[in-house]
Amino acid sequence: MAVRDRQQRNVKREKVQEINNGIYSGASLKAAESELFNLEVRQNVYIEPPFYIDYGSNVHFGEKFYANTGCIFIDTGDIFFGNNVTLGPRVQIYTATHPVNAKERIETGLVIAEQVTIGENVWIGGGVIINPGVTIGDNTVIGSGSVVTKSIPANVLAAGNPAVVKKHI
Repeated sequence: MAVRDRQQRNVKREKVQEINNGIYSGASLKAAESELFNLEVRQNVYIEPPFYIDYGSNVHFGEKFYANTGCIFIDTGDIFFGNNVTLGPRVQIYTATHPVNAKERIETGLVIAEQVTIGENVWIGGGVIINPGVTIGDNTVIGSGSVVTKSIPANVLAAGNPAVVKKHI
């Protein structure tokens, strides 16, 4: 279940700012990222700075995860990554959405969190945007620049805006 503790959010954002400002490198960068995301050593998670988070507490990694530079994780809701996931540069994953009705949106200020799940052995190309509530199946590739608005099945190549299955792999 997603955690939305504002104090913890601010602490984690400060840590991300330190990481992005180049205070850490090599082993100290890996240690700082492990502390930020409460990682276990076996997970082998590496995120190239700069990167951005909303809360940081709601991003969950499998083993062997790599994100290239400039990725954004708006983790108002949970983001789950399976094992062996690779993200190209500037991938954006959003879990927050708002009411479509203007009056409701303005009067309530409501933020709705919808989980995003990325399966195992997934490669997401550079510049991809993944919208709230999406699941990407195992062994899938998402082509660069795609906008994923709906869930994508396992074992496919999907691309486009909106992303659609181009072929089975």
